[in-house]
Amino acid sequence: MIRIRHATLEEKKKTYEWLSLSDTACMHMGEPDYPGSQAPDWQEFQEDFEDFYYLESEKHKGAVMIIEKDEEEIGCLCYACFHLKPGRAELDIWLKEKRLCGHGYGTEALLQLIQYLSDELFIERFIIRPSEKNLRAIATYEKVGFVRARDKARAVKDYLSEEYLEEYGEGDYGFQNTAVLIKEEK
Repeated sequence: MIRIRHATLEEKKKTYEWLSLSDTACMHMGEPDYPGSQAPDWQEFQEDFEDFYYLESEKHKGAVMIIEKDEEEIGCLCYACFHLKPGRAELDIWLKEKRLCGHGYGTEALLQLIQYLSDELFIERFIIRPSEKNLRAIATYEKVGFVRARDKARAVKDYLSEEYLEEYGEGDYGFQNTAVLIKEEK
């Protein structure tokens, strides 16, 4: 039913559109619920999602993955490792339309990504950091086996490399407004 694959550099623009210009964008950024986390414009997206995310040869740093359902592209997964300690990955997901939400597609895609990262890159520890307001996303992550970190600061410090703590430690929504969920595969 669900399949994931690496996105190519030629697909960068559409993944930006799905994140920033779709009817799902308001579910995790921008007005009215997320005024401190505006949707990136194309230039900002290109800076945040450097080309390596779209080159399978650079998958050890991170990647954008396309989610397909019955050969229809329905959204993206993203993982990043470059800023983390070894054996860890930070995950993200966005679907391209609201009509695709609530059917379990994101749950299945995340499970596949975790299995892929475990098999291909030997990653066993995962972190995901949505907005505290995004209860729907948090519930999905909990279905996949993520649990809220009891001590957010400690969890972030345990995952991020020292050199990236200042730049990425606060998360996308600021430290107080960012939920920190972790999952460990053994």
